[in-house]
Amino acid sequence: MTASNIRQQIFERLEALPGEQVKTLLLTWLTTSSGKLEDFEQLLLTTQATQTTEELFEFGEIDANRNFQPLTEAQMIEQSKLALEAYRKEGSGVAHHRVREWANSLGTDEESSCPR
Repeated sequence: MTASNIRQQIFERLEALPGEQVKTLLLTWLTTSSGKLEDFEQLLLTTQATQTTEELFEFGEIDANRNFQPLTEAQMIEQSKLALEAYRKEGSGVAHHRVREWANSLGTDEESSCPR
C-alpha cells in the first residue's frame, strides 16, 4: 500500500473520531513508535477494534422505535434504585416466563411487546 493510500485511510478514520481521542492516539504514536505512518495506522486499527468490543458492553434501553439508547452509570444506578423500590412496595416483578416469551419473540414476525 502506498503512503498516499495510508494517509487517506488515516484521514478518513480520524475525521470520525472526537478530538480527545485523536490527541491521545497522536501522543501514543509519537511516544511509542518509530513515527512511521504504518505504525499509526496499526495503532488506529487496534484502537478501533478495542472500542468496538467495548461498545458491545454498553448498557442502555430500547426506545419505542427499537433504537438503543445508551445510559450513563448514574442513569443505570437510578433506574436500578427505582426498580428495587417498586419491587419492595409492590412485592412483585415481571414473571420469568413472560420475559422469556418476549425475548424469544424478538426478531420474529410476531414480536410481542416488552412485559412491564
